[in-house]
Amino acid sequence: MNKRTMAGALLVFTGVAYAGAAAAVDLLTVVEQSTDHDADLAAFRAGSRAAGEAVPKARAALLPQLAGGWGRAYNSTVTEGIPNTHYWQNGWTVALTQPVFDWNRWTTYKQADFVQARGAVDLARAQQTTILRAVQTYFDELAAEDELTRADDYTAALDGHLDELRRRRRAGEATVIDVQEAEAAREQARSQQLDARDDLQLKRLALEHITGQRFAGLSRLSHAAGMPALHPDDMESWTSQAEAHDYPVQLKQIDRRIAELEVEKARAARLPVVNLTASHTPAGAASGYIRPTTTTTAMLSVTIPIFEGGATSANIDEKLALEDKAQDELVAATRLAGASAREYWSRFRAGVARVEALSRLVQSSLAALNATKVGYRVGSRASTDVLRASDAFFANRRDLIRARYATVVALLQLKAAAASLNLDEVARVNELVLNVADGQAVRRMDVRHAAVDAKVERAVVGAEVPRAAVEAKAERAAVEAEVERAVVGAGVQRAAVGAGIERAVAGSDIPLAVVGGDAQPAAIDAAVQRALASIRQQ
Repeated sequence: MNKRTMAGALLVFTGVAYAGAAAAVDLLTVVEQSTDHDADLAAFRAGSRAAGEAVPKARAALLPQLAGGWGRAYNSTVTEGIPNTHYWQNGWTVALTQPVFDWNRWTTYKQADFVQARGAVDLARAQQTTILRAVQTYFDELAAEDELTRADDYTAALDGHLDELRRRRRAGEATVIDVQEAEAAREQARSQQLDARDDLQLKRLALEHITGQRFAGLSRLSHAAGMPALHPDDMESWTSQAEAHDYPVQLKQIDRRIAELEVEKARAARLPVVNLTASHTPAGAASGYIRPTTTTTAMLSVTIPIFEGGATSANIDEKLALEDKAQDELVAATRLAGASAREYWSRFRAGVARVEALSRLVQSSLAALNATKVGYRVGSRASTDVLRASDAFFANRRDLIRARYATVVALLQLKAAAASLNLDEVARVNELVLNVADGQAVRRMDVRHAAVDAKVERAVVGAEVPRAAVEAKAERAAVEAEVERAVVGAGVQRAAVGAGIERAVAGSDIPLAVVGGDAQPAAIDAAVQRALASIRQQ
């Protein structure tokens, strides 16, 4: 194949890759569909709206209460020695009540701010949980697709190796044991294919369950994008953020403050209650009067509790115990938040290092596989060596892809621990998933490698190993150069250095630090923020 034909094929392939990328669904779309479809999140939204009415309800108990009514009554009066009296009585009445001093109601009004804040924090935590679940399900399906691809590629490689063994067996250059070992390995690979297909089906059903839709395909993690950077890159900073802003911690802070106000309300039962009441009944509505009578009354009443059988003391003791319980739960939640932040930070850092190590290992295992194939054809390696090298390469490639997914998920989990995970953060991570053409072009390069290996095989069988191997190596270098130029033309830059890969992202459309910025709690509501600020001032 000349260079012009190869370039034309690469251009056609690139166009197909971009068409596939346009049809694929990205991470941000899946997360948005999940948050719109999740019934539990909708229930939390309704609960947050209900909690928002706590303040108006508590305020209403402190405002004047005005009531009015109308009635019609029949009266019959029978008195000995006096003529009987029968009459109808019509009229209306209006009554006004104004609390003057009621510490229980005033404490309830102060408590309502925290009830409203709790509903908002509950909603924010539920939304964050939904986002994490959608992200995990998205990458689970991608991992299942990658596993099926690995099983297919591994099976195809074993099929090719088995065909070669059978030809060599007929020529007397391979043993029956070699063929049987290859057949057993191929059957095992086919079993892995079936397991991978079943697992992929389950992962697709899980994604359909949380989004309510079935997607034709998912955008893949770009091979050219580096792992996102972490700012600040200090574990203790993230730990402090999590201990102060983690949503379970915020909920326990609110619960503790509510418990403190419950104690105050219980103690208010020992205080007097002062109310101002007034009523006006126009003529014709006075009870007990035959003739129309207008009455107007106003009274300032004071109610003083004297003895309630010990119920007030028991109630205070109960609320004090619940306050201690809320404080202990806050301490436990704070410790758990700090431990979770340290765990996710460590997972992310370890994941970045693992991705770099596996990138080098994949290239090394690919080179080892190609060398083992050549060695087998010239007689210096056994068939089992080829099987082991093939299994190692495909397993390392699978581990690399999974490590990239796990690293991104660990980053989002760390953001969630600091209560800063939202759709904006998902959009930044989504930049890693947008370029599908790069991954397909790399797979195309693997196909070209296989074609070159086939030429080497034919040359070895023809007893022209030295000269054919040199020609194959030169052709592979030319193919890689063509693929490199095609990938760079698609907006993705790659550079191979020795046995490892160093991602060249300078000038690329995909920034290295796509998820940056200090960890800050997600904005909830101005009133909620004021309530939480007052908690931290306690």
